[in-house]
Amino acid sequence: MKNISLIANGILAVAVAVLFILHFSQNKSPELAGTDVNNTQVTGSGDGELKIAYVNIDSLLTHFKMAQDMSGNLLKRKESLENELKTKGQALEKSIADYQYKVQKGLITSWDAAEQEKRLTEQQQVFVNLQNDMQNRLLTEEQDANLKVHSSVIKAVDEYNKPKGYNIILSHAYGGVLLYADNYMNVTGEILKILNDSYAVSK
Repeated sequence: MKNISLIANGILAVAVAVLFILHFSQNKSPELAGTDVNNTQVTGSGDGELKIAYVNIDSLLTHFKMAQDMSGNLLKRKESLENELKTKGQALEKSIADYQYKVQKGLITSWDAAEQEKRLTEQQQVFVNLQNDMQNRLLTEEQDANLKVHSSVIKAVDEYNKPKGYNIILSHAYGGVLLYADNYMNVTGEILKILNDSYAVSK
């Protein structure tokens, strides 16, 4: 009865890691060169040099309060639907066991047995349909939550970059393609602050 496969905390591994390379105009004035929290310049002042930063997406999503809240809500929703499904499944099992007992003991006529068997078969199909519907609803809700988180992160990165002038802001996740970058390129903290401040206002 519990084969609804949804990992509620999967929201912390959303597709933000994909499609997260943002390319901005390279014609910004030199004074907009990207800096870290200590105002350390990311690149030299030569024309045509890329200004690059990165965000640790695992850390960002772990501490993003909206992602935390959505994860908790999805988990509660999953548990609620599973309990509902369990209750209906137990009722169906009881009906089937009662039917089998009556047939074995010869307590019902063959006509009644056929009618009950038909009714139980229909109830089983309704239960399977309900199970599939719940799975689809949970999947849809998880996808919607992931999309909201992704959109919020992209918006925060865009807001952060307007005065900074980075050409590229990369998403770094554990096991990803980014094997090394200087610490001053890490802008996770600044992006996280924008996200949590914005979420606090929206609440």
